[in-house]
Amino acid sequence: MNDRWPLRLTLALLLFILIIVGFQSSRPSSVSADASSTIPSGATTTLASTTTTVAINRTVFAPPGRGCHVNLDIVTSTATSPSHPTLPLGHCTVLEVGDSIGNDLGWALTRELAGTPGLRLVQDDKSSTGLANAWFYNWPVHLKTFLAQSRPELTVVSFGANDEQGMEVNGHAVAFGTAAWKADYLKLVGQIDHMITATGSYVLWVGLPIVAPNGYRQGINYLNSLYRQVAVRTPGVSFLATWDLLANTHGQFENAARVNGVMSVLRASDGIHFSYVGENVYATFVARSIGAIYHVVLTPKSPMVITH
Repeated sequence: MNDRWPLRLTLALLLFILIIVGFQSSRPSSVSADASSTIPSGATTTLASTTTTVAINRTVFAPPGRGCHVNLDIVTSTATSPSHPTLPLGHCTVLEVGDSIGNDLGWALTRELAGTPGLRLVQDDKSSTGLANAWFYNWPVHLKTFLAQSRPELTVVSFGANDEQGMEVNGHAVAFGTAAWKADYLKLVGQIDHMITATGSYVLWVGLPIVAPNGYRQGINYLNSLYRQVAVRTPGVSFLATWDLLANTHGQFENAARVNGVMSVLRASDGIHFSYVGENVYATFVARSIGAIYHVVLTPKSPMVITH
């Protein structure tokens, strides 16, 4: 009997190994957090756009000039400490374009930056539009006109709220999130960025905020990863993440928060758009980010911030 123990131990060990291997193979694959990943059905992703507030491409890009002091590349340094001086704004035109969330941002920026010396803010948003539905509103065509009319030194961009839909690519319908859809959408984002920078304007692509609907939220997060992916490889373009701004301390959607010490509703009833206060919180964050990113003095008129 005792001489059977080695055999029994060997068989037990093999059974244990088979159980472990079977368990590992039955587990769902982990979702890549890389910005190039597509959306697996039912998966939850954590993307760089939710953890990195600003992504900036500092490759040499001709500053706008024309008396406007917005600039990514102003750096003075000593042997040990580089610094980024803040300059007066000068005389600047800022063009703001986007969809309905862009409208929310544009309206609030207009309020917050009203009366800012030297600043001309032009708002050219169109609700229900996006890059994926060119049949309804062709943004590259309209943007060309807006850029020629405004001649901005900085263009603030906010798209994506209506882009979780299929597109036609080379005469074929492709579904949202597929490889073909992703490749064509990245080209569209790059086209927008290059159209703007070709005029001598910087691009600040404002990432979409966290939203309430679960499936829709996953798609919004995915779109943010694509905007960031293009921004980091395009000179003159910066991506500003806003996801965490309107999330609670656990990273979850919050409909209300304490703003300037007063409990306030932040979002509209659809859990996507903003209340009046929410618009102002959003615009305050974007306005202050413009000042920090481009090293200029830009102060919101009536700033609103979340004070948890």
